Amino acid sequence: MKSDLSQKAQRRFFERQGEEPWTVIYDSVFQSGSGNYGIYCALSDPDQRDRALGDPGWDLTVTDGAPGFSQSWPDGVETTTYHPTGGMNDGVERLVLVREYHSAAESTVELDQQFRLFHNLRYDPASGSYYKMHEDGTQALAVKVEDKHKFLVRTPLLRQYIAARQLDLLLFIDSVVWSDEPTDQAEDETYKTDRYIGGLYYGDSPMTDHRYFTRYLATKIIAPGPVETCGIWPFEEKDTNFPDFIIGEDEYGKPVIFTCDPDLLANYFGANPDAPHYLTPVHFRKDVLQKYYAKPELYSVEDGRLWCARLWSVQIDNDHEDRVVVFLGDLGRDLPSAERDYWRGFMIAPDAKISETNLRRSFLNQFADSSALDLQFRRLYERANQAWAAKYGWPLFREPKESDTYMLQQLRLPLNDSQNEFEEAIQLLAKLMSDAINEKEVQKLLPDKIENEKGISKLERLLTAEAYPQATRDITYLRRVQELRSKVTAHLKGSDYEKSLTRNLDQRRGIEAIRWLLEDGVAFLQSLTAWTRLPTEDQGADSGQDG
Repeated sequence: MKSDLSQKAQRRFFERQGEEPWTVIYDSVFQSGSGNYGIYCALSDPDQRDRALGDPGWDLTVTDGAPGFSQSWPDGVETTTYHPTGGMNDGVERLVLVREYHSAAESTVELDQQFRLFHNLRYDPASGSYYKMHEDGTQALAVKVEDKHKFLVRTPLLRQYIAARQLDLLLFIDSVVWSDEPTDQAEDETYKTDRYIGGLYYGDSPMTDHRYFTRYLATKIIAPGPVETCGIWPFEEKDTNFPDFIIGEDEYGKPVIFTCDPDLLANYFGANPDAPHYLTPVHFRKDVLQKYYAKPELYSVEDGRLWCARLWSVQIDNDHEDRVVVFLGDLGRDLPSAERDYWRGFMIAPDAKISETNLRRSFLNQFADSSALDLQFRRLYERANQAWAAKYGWPLFREPKESDTYMLQQLRLPLNDSQNEFEEAIQLLAKLMSDAINEKEVQKLLPDKIENEKGISKLERLLTAEAYPQATRDITYLRRVQELRSKVTAHLKGSDYEKSLTRNLDQRRGIEAIRWLLEDGVAFLQSLTAWTRLPTEDQGADSGQDG
């Protein structure tokens, strides 16, 4: 077997490290019959560069860095000293620690805690990788692990870290290649610059099957940039992305735009009197919210506000059927930079007023419930469940299981007239209403048990026995929703699908159909709340009217 003893490919690969998007900070490979190589790294005081470039050898080994003791005898007195990072060279720190168990267990590779905390990296146990969490709620792969032994780090994160620490990053490689044929050139070579030293050493070993080999040893220094490039407070990158948004139309019908930078807007304290006011409404198509509804574990679209976990939130006027309105200044103050660019793609002309709910809340300092049907439904659903629990000791609608935790929050009037939006709304309604009926508790209040009786029928018997005045109307509603769900979830939709829609929705389809179902759902929940409210409570606020 003949191998490339010149190791040109290994050298080119190593010399590019620290200059490409990903940098290998640890790798260890043994290739039987052809050779082996290892890559490692360390952090070092810039004052130690001469020592680091003194020879191509490594400044520490992969298992260095564990705590331990040393002993000395100054003036003949035995002195024992504890070293938190072992006996490493002064001014050299580990970035990766390899923990060796000497074949009793598989060795582990760990990333230095300070680096992880500096970038607030999230560990993913399934892949062994780490993710960088951003302030806007997004996350990006920061450290990826390949084949359990190769660690690659995003180079910008390494450079930010060494800038903050003002330390050099030392990269090391030790590569051995075997061959059973000699090379034409067999003289040792050394390469050196002000940031790199490498050596290629030739030899032969009669004790092995492959007599000839080369060993490539090298050290490369990645110097830190100015501390101002570290990317964290007080040196984080200043937000300068304040795009223009449509705030009106001129006499020719052309859009009028202005920046959302809060510092350039007028306010009630006399700032920028010739500029549009901070509270200028900006209008967007309602499907701007699709992104947030699609990821309820991160985002929450609530009455009057959009949340991204606890990272950011912005006040929104979502009390319209066809649009969302946000104040111009809030777009610049409360939305992260990337989100502003996303929202720009949904701008529409401001051809309507802000909602009365938003007017009362934002300008008149008055409390106001939303009049939007989907927001009303959500609010009444919780109230009805609470009122029922107060009367019977258990909720009528069971708490959703983990996979359905966000159902209520996702329920909405369709954001557009697509089939997907229509069917999703039907499925959510069915899960929240008919599927969630607390059958077990309802059965306890019934005089007998009927074989194969379904939850809606059980509830019908209970409501009839309890003399609930709207039993017929509301049970019919639940059955309508249930039948619609069974049809829209079918894989193949034939003529029976359209017949079912017509039977339950008449000629209504899309947004109009969901609006009608939500209206009936609101009426059901209002009636149920008023009927189940305890006699000692004030029934005035929820006697059948809400919003």
